[in-house]
Amino acid sequence: MIGPSRLGRVDDLELALPTGALIVGDAATVFADARPSLDGLPHGTFPVHTEVDGIEVLLADAAPVTWTRRQIRSTPSGYAALLDSSALAEYTDLGDEPVDEFELLIEQLADREVTVFRDVLGVRTGAKECVLEIALDAAGNVCRLRLRWAPASAV
Repeated sequence: MIGPSRLGRVDDLELALPTGALIVGDAATVFADARPSLDGLPHGTFPVHTEVDGIEVLLADAAPVTWTRRQIRSTPSGYAALLDSSALAEYTDLGDEPVDEFELLIEQLADREVTVFRDVLGVRTGAKECVLEIALDAAGNVCRLRLRWAPASAV
């Protein structure tokens, strides 16, 4: 479970989306052939906030008027990864074996719940699956991303 507050900034962490193509998956199985989960998102670097049961990325200042569940992602390792497609090649080329990237990422998560490592937002969820949601503002533009999971006490 992340932090005691309902919604709070985490060490000034940000998610970089230079291409607007987001890859979401189990941090242990994000390999070089991963495909974007969402495409056409705003380009830029966006603040990450925590919730009791997830994280939220603020893509715009506009208030969300509707939330939509987009995908359920399997996370058997208990760790999730969010990254722009432009960060995939560097992340998957960190070691000799695919598991090397995952080991380097979880080292960063040893004393925290959320981190950014090589432009990969890594989250220790402790859950076997996560739900990716998007929020739209009044104009129909994507203004938030949220990754949610069942709290550890509910698993």
